[in-house]
Amino acid sequence: MNITNSIHPSTVRPVALALILGVLAATQAFSAEPASITVKYGDLDLSTPSGAHTLYSRISGAARTVCGYAGTDFIDQAIWKGCYRGAIADAVAKVNSPLLTAVHTGRPVSPTVAMAGK
Repeated sequence: MNITNSIHPSTVRPVALALILGVLAATQAFSAEPASITVKYGDLDLSTPSGAHTLYSRISGAARTVCGYAGTDFIDQAIWKGCYRGAIADAVAKVNSPLLTAVHTGRPVSPTVAMAGK
């Protein structure tokens, strides 16, 4: 009995085509421009804890919207958490506010650093 003849060429081609298409689709998904939402904060005073918390809430909501549904299985949830945390970290870094960073990290900011933002 020859085991190598048990795989028919007629079944190999569709499987190979499916794998190639899957790789191409995954490559296009990763190379696409990431989704984004503009969060406006001109109405907030970021030198106050209240302003920093309000902006952080807006950023968190935008991150939830951009990252979409978290999914039900472990892998989907892990991917979502990475997206969500990364989106928030990127936005906080772009704003470059000591109080907003303190809200994000959960660490207190010294009064002198908070005053530097004024």
